[in-house]
Amino acid sequence: MRLALLGDLHYSCMSHGTEEVKAARVRAYEHMLKAFLNEEADFHISIGDLTHEGTAQELRSIFSILAKSERSFIHVLGNHDTYSLPKYEISTLTGQPCYRAMDTPHAKLIFLDTTKEMNRSDWGGVLDEEQLSWLEGQLTNSHQKQVLLFGHHPVFDTTARSTLDKLYIRPRDEIRDVLNSRPEGGIYFCGHNHMNSIVKQGNWHYVQTAACLDVPAYRVIDVHEGEVTITHRLIQDADLFHDIQSFCRDTPGFGPVDDALGEESDLLLSVQITSAAH
Repeated sequence: MRLALLGDLHYSCMSHGTEEVKAARVRAYEHMLKAFLNEEADFHISIGDLTHEGTAQELRSIFSILAKSERSFIHVLGNHDTYSLPKYEISTLTGQPCYRAMDTPHAKLIFLDTTKEMNRSDWGGVLDEEQLSWLEGQLTNSHQKQVLLFGHHPVFDTTARSTLDKLYIRPRDEIRDVLNSRPEGGIYFCGHNHMNSIVKQGNWHYVQTAACLDVPAYRVIDVHEGEVTITHRLIQDADLFHDIQSFCRDTPGFGPVDDALGEESDLLLSVQITSAAH
Protein backbone atom coordinates (compact mmCIF):
# COMPACT_ATOMS: atom_id res chain seq x y z
CA MET A 1 0.00 0.00 0.00
CA ARG A 2 1.20 3.48 -0.83
CA LEU A 3 0.05 6.76 0.72
CA ALA A 4 0.87 10.28 -0.51
CA LEU A 5 0.89 12.88 2.27
CA LEU A 6 0.58 16.63 1.71
CA GLY A 7 1.74 19.19 4.27
CA ASP A 8 -0.13 22.40 5.15
CA LEU A 9 -1.17 23.75 1.74
CA HIS A 10 -2.95 26.93 2.90
CA TYR A 11 -4.97 27.10 -0.32
CA SER A 12 -6.29 30.66 -0.45
CA CYS A 13 -8.74 32.38 -2.76
CA MET A 14 -6.82 35.56 -1.83
CA SER A 15 -9.31 38.31 -2.57
CA HIS A 16 -6.63 40.96 -2.09
CA GLY A 17 -3.52 41.64 -4.18
CA THR A 18 -2.78 42.64 -7.75
CA GLU A 19 -3.88 40.58 -10.71
CA GLU A 20 -0.25 39.52 -11.19
CA VAL A 21 -0.05 38.24 -7.60
CA LYS A 22 -3.37 36.40 -7.95
CA ALA A 23 -2.16 34.75 -11.14
CA ALA A 24 1.05 33.62 -9.40
CA ARG A 25 -1.06 32.10 -6.60
CA VAL A 26 -3.16 30.12 -9.09
CA ARG A 27 -0.08 28.83 -10.92
CA ALA A 28 1.68 27.80 -7.69
CA TYR A 29 -1.24 25.87 -6.23
CA GLU A 30 -2.01 24.19 -9.55
CA HIS A 31 1.64 23.17 -9.89
CA MET A 32 1.88 21.69 -6.37
CA LEU A 33 -1.45 19.89 -6.55
CA LYS A 34 -0.66 18.43 -9.97
CA ALA A 35 2.63 16.99 -8.70
CA PHE A 36 0.98 15.59 -5.57
CA LEU A 37 -2.00 14.07 -7.37
CA ASN A 38 0.18 12.60 -10.14
CA GLU A 39 1.87 10.41 -7.52
CA GLU A 40 0.45 6.91 -7.80
CA ALA A 41 -0.94 5.98 -4.39
CA ASP A 42 -3.87 4.17 -2.80
CA PHE A 43 -4.77 7.25 -0.76
CA HIS A 44 -3.83 10.92 -1.04
CA ILE A 45 -3.95 12.58 2.38
CA SER A 46 -3.86 16.23 3.49
CA ILE A 47 -2.45 16.54 7.02
CA GLY A 48 -4.54 19.70 7.59
CA ASP A 49 -4.68 23.41 6.78
CA LEU A 50 -5.64 22.39 3.27
CA THR A 51 -7.31 25.82 3.07
CA HIS A 52 -6.23 29.13 4.55
CA GLU A 53 -9.50 30.60 5.81
CA GLY A 54 -11.77 27.56 5.66
CA THR A 55 -14.45 29.43 3.75
CA ALA A 56 -17.08 27.67 1.67
CA GLN A 57 -15.50 29.21 -1.43
CA GLU A 58 -12.04 27.84 -0.61
CA LEU A 59 -13.36 24.39 0.28
CA ARG A 60 -15.50 24.15 -2.86
CA SER A 61 -12.63 25.35 -5.06
CA ILE A 62 -10.03 22.93 -3.72
CA PHE A 63 -12.39 19.95 -3.62
CA SER A 64 -13.49 20.58 -7.21
CA ILE A 65 -9.82 20.31 -8.23
CA LEU A 66 -9.37 17.14 -6.18
CA ALA A 67 -12.55 15.56 -7.58
CA LYS A 68 -11.26 15.92 -11.15
CA SER A 69 -8.23 13.78 -10.25
CA GLU A 70 -10.46 10.85 -9.21
CA ARG A 71 -7.96 10.08 -6.44
CA SER A 72 -9.06 8.64 -3.08
CA PHE A 73 -8.53 11.81 -1.04
CA ILE A 74 -8.64 12.08 2.75
CA HIS A 75 -8.88 15.46 4.47
CA VAL A 76 -7.50 15.72 8.01
CA LEU A 77 -8.91 18.91 9.54
CA GLY A 78 -6.45 21.69 10.40
CA ASN A 79 -7.12 24.80 12.45
CA HIS A 80 -7.25 27.04 9.36
CA ASP A 81 -9.83 24.70 7.82
CA THR A 82 -12.19 25.31 10.76
CA TYR A 83 -11.92 29.10 11.10
CA SER A 84 -15.02 30.10 9.12
CA LEU A 85 -17.63 27.33 9.28
CA PRO A 86 -19.12 24.94 11.86
CA LYS A 87 -17.65 21.47 11.48
CA TYR A 88 -20.93 19.91 10.38
CA GLU A 89 -20.99 22.34 7.43
CA ILE A 90 -17.41 21.43 6.54
CA SER A 91 -18.32 17.72 6.55
CA THR A 92 -21.33 18.46 4.34
CA LEU A 93 -19.18 20.37 1.84
CA THR A 94 -16.34 17.83 1.76
CA GLY A 95 -18.39 14.65 2.20
CA GLN A 96 -15.92 13.50 4.86
CA PRO A 97 -16.28 12.87 8.62
CA CYS A 98 -14.20 14.86 11.09
CA TYR A 99 -12.41 11.73 12.30
CA ARG A 100 -12.42 8.05 11.34
CA ALA A 101 -10.46 4.80 11.15
CA MET A 102 -9.81 2.45 8.24
CA ASP A 103 -8.52 -1.13 8.21
CA THR A 104 -6.25 -2.20 5.36
CA PRO A 105 -4.47 -5.56 4.92
CA HIS A 106 -1.19 -4.43 6.52
CA ALA A 107 -2.05 -1.30 8.53
CA LYS A 108 -4.75 0.40 10.52
CA LEU A 109 -5.16 4.03 9.45
CA ILE A 110 -6.57 6.43 12.06
CA PHE A 111 -7.45 10.04 11.23
CA LEU A 112 -8.00 12.46 14.13
CA ASP A 113 -9.69 15.83 14.45
CA THR A 114 -7.41 17.91 16.70
CA THR A 115 -9.02 21.27 15.88
CA LYS A 116 -11.20 23.74 17.73
CA GLU A 117 -14.32 25.05 16.00
CA MET A 118 -14.31 28.61 14.60
CA ASN A 119 -11.65 29.80 17.06
CA ARG A 120 -9.17 32.16 15.42
CA SER A 121 -7.65 33.25 18.74
CA ASP A 122 -6.42 29.77 19.72
CA TRP A 123 -4.89 27.69 16.96
CA GLY A 124 -3.60 25.00 19.33
CA GLY A 125 -4.76 21.40 19.21
CA VAL A 126 -7.27 19.60 21.41
CA LEU A 127 -8.72 16.11 21.82
CA ASP A 128 -11.85 15.87 23.95
CA GLU A 129 -12.65 12.90 26.20
CA GLU A 130 -14.97 11.34 23.62
CA GLN A 131 -12.34 11.24 20.89
CA LEU A 132 -9.59 10.17 23.31
CA SER A 133 -11.75 7.24 24.41
CA TRP A 134 -12.51 6.40 20.76
CA LEU A 135 -8.78 6.52 19.92
CA GLU A 136 -7.92 4.24 22.84
CA GLY A 137 -10.46 1.72 21.56
CA GLN A 138 -9.07 1.89 18.02
CA LEU A 139 -5.53 1.25 19.27
CA THR A 140 -6.69 -1.62 21.48
CA ASN A 141 -8.43 -3.26 18.52
CA SER A 142 -5.54 -2.79 16.08
CA HIS A 143 -4.12 -6.25 16.97
CA GLN A 144 -1.19 -7.28 14.75
CA LYS A 145 -1.42 -4.43 12.28
CA GLN A 146 0.93 -1.49 12.05
CA VAL A 147 -0.82 1.69 13.22
CA LEU A 148 -0.51 4.84 11.13
CA LEU A 149 -2.10 7.76 12.97
CA PHE A 150 -2.76 11.15 11.35
CA GLY A 151 -3.56 14.41 13.16
CA HIS A 152 -2.90 18.02 12.28
CA HIS A 153 -1.28 19.06 15.57
CA PRO A 154 1.84 17.45 17.10
CA VAL A 155 1.99 15.63 20.40
CA PHE A 156 3.69 17.80 23.04
CA ASP A 157 7.50 17.64 23.18
CA THR A 158 7.97 15.37 20.19
CA THR A 159 8.67 17.01 16.82
CA ALA A 160 10.24 20.43 16.16
CA ARG A 161 8.63 23.42 17.93
CA SER A 162 6.06 21.20 19.69
CA THR A 163 6.74 22.69 23.14
CA LEU A 164 5.76 26.20 22.01
CA ASP A 165 2.40 27.73 22.88
CA LYS A 166 -0.45 26.59 20.59
CA LEU A 167 1.83 24.21 18.70
CA TYR A 168 0.71 20.91 20.25
CA ILE A 169 -2.36 18.95 21.41
CA ARG A 170 -4.05 19.46 24.77
CA PRO A 171 -4.50 17.74 27.14
CA ARG A 172 -0.85 17.03 26.51
CA ASP A 173 -0.31 14.12 28.92
CA GLU A 174 -3.51 12.21 28.15
CA ILE A 175 -2.79 11.82 24.43
CA ARG A 176 0.71 10.53 25.20
CA ASP A 177 -0.67 8.05 27.74
CA VAL A 178 -3.18 6.74 25.19
CA LEU A 179 -0.48 6.28 22.55
CA ASN A 180 1.90 4.59 24.97
CA SER A 181 -0.85 2.20 26.05
CA ARG A 182 -0.13 0.33 22.81
CA PRO A 183 3.15 -1.49 23.56
CA GLU A 184 3.91 -2.02 19.87
CA GLY A 185 3.75 1.73 19.19
CA GLY A 186 3.13 3.09 15.71
CA ILE A 187 3.75 6.14 13.55
CA TYR A 188 2.08 9.49 14.20
CA PHE A 189 1.95 11.96 11.29
CA CYS A 190 1.28 15.68 11.83
CA GLY A 191 1.74 19.14 10.33
CA HIS A 192 0.88 22.54 11.86
CA ASN A 193 4.42 23.56 12.91
CA HIS A 194 5.66 24.12 9.34
CA MET A 195 8.94 22.20 9.75
CA ASN A 196 10.00 18.75 8.66
CA SER A 197 10.89 16.72 11.73
CA ILE A 198 11.14 13.02 12.58
CA VAL A 199 11.57 11.90 16.20
CA LYS A 200 11.43 8.49 17.89
CA GLN A 201 10.17 8.26 21.45
CA GLY A 202 9.65 4.84 22.95
CA ASN A 203 7.97 2.66 20.34
CA TRP A 204 6.37 5.59 18.50
CA HIS A 205 7.81 7.52 15.58
CA TYR A 206 6.56 11.10 15.14
CA VAL A 207 6.69 12.47 11.58
CA GLN A 208 5.97 16.17 11.04
CA THR A 209 5.72 17.68 7.55
CA ALA A 210 6.53 21.28 6.55
CA ALA A 211 4.06 23.67 4.93
CA CYS A 212 4.04 23.55 1.14
CA LEU A 213 4.66 27.29 0.79
CA ASP A 214 7.91 26.88 2.76
CA VAL A 215 8.95 23.55 1.25
CA PRO A 216 7.04 22.60 -1.94
CA ALA A 217 6.99 18.84 -1.45
CA TYR A 218 5.02 15.84 -0.23
CA ARG A 219 5.82 12.58 1.54
CA VAL A 220 5.32 9.06 0.21
CA ILE A 221 4.55 6.29 2.71
CA ASP A 222 5.03 2.71 1.51
CA VAL A 223 3.55 -0.01 3.70
CA HIS A 224 4.85 -3.51 3.11
CA GLU A 225 4.50 -6.66 5.15
CA GLY A 226 7.13 -6.12 7.85
CA GLU A 227 8.23 -2.58 6.93
CA VAL A 228 7.07 1.01 6.48
CA THR A 229 9.27 3.38 4.48
CA ILE A 230 8.80 7.13 4.25
CA THR A 231 10.39 9.29 1.56
CA HIS A 232 10.25 12.98 0.72
CA ARG A 233 9.55 14.31 -2.79
CA LEU A 234 10.59 17.90 -3.49
CA ILE A 235 8.70 19.68 -6.26
CA GLN A 236 11.67 21.41 -7.82
CA ASP A 237 10.92 24.20 -10.27
CA ALA A 238 12.38 27.70 -10.39
CA ASP A 239 9.13 29.25 -11.63
CA LEU A 240 7.23 27.65 -8.75
CA PHE A 241 9.58 29.12 -6.15
CA HIS A 242 9.28 32.53 -7.79
CA ASP A 243 5.48 32.35 -7.82
CA ILE A 244 5.33 31.34 -4.16
CA GLN A 245 7.64 34.15 -3.09
CA SER A 246 5.52 36.67 -4.97
CA PHE A 247 2.44 36.07 -2.80
CA CYS A 248 3.10 34.03 0.35
CA ARG A 249 4.59 36.87 2.42
CA ASP A 250 1.47 38.94 1.69
CA THR A 251 -0.90 36.18 2.83
CA PRO A 252 -2.42 37.33 6.15
CA GLY A 253 -1.79 34.79 8.90
CA PHE A 254 1.06 32.98 7.13
CA GLY A 255 4.64 33.53 8.21
CA PRO A 256 7.50 31.69 6.49
CA VAL A 257 9.58 29.44 8.79
CA ASP A 258 13.37 29.39 8.52
CA ASP A 259 15.07 25.99 8.11
CA ALA A 260 11.71 24.35 7.41
CA LEU A 261 13.31 21.64 5.25
CA GLY A 262 15.20 20.15 8.19
CA GLU A 263 18.02 17.60 8.05
CA GLU A 264 18.15 14.40 6.02
CA SER A 265 17.01 12.52 9.15
CA ASP A 266 13.80 14.60 9.04
CA LEU A 267 13.01 13.46 5.49
CA LEU A 268 13.52 9.69 5.37
CA LEU A 269 12.46 6.86 7.67
CA SER A 270 12.32 3.07 7.57
CA VAL A 271 10.46 1.23 10.33
CA GLN A 272 10.60 -2.53 10.78
CA ILE A 273 7.25 -3.94 11.91
CA THR A 274 7.21 -6.58 14.61
CA SER A 275 4.06 -8.65 15.03
CA ALA A 276 1.95 -7.84 18.05
CA ALA A 277 0.26 -10.37 20.24
CA HIS A 278 -3.55 -10.55 20.15
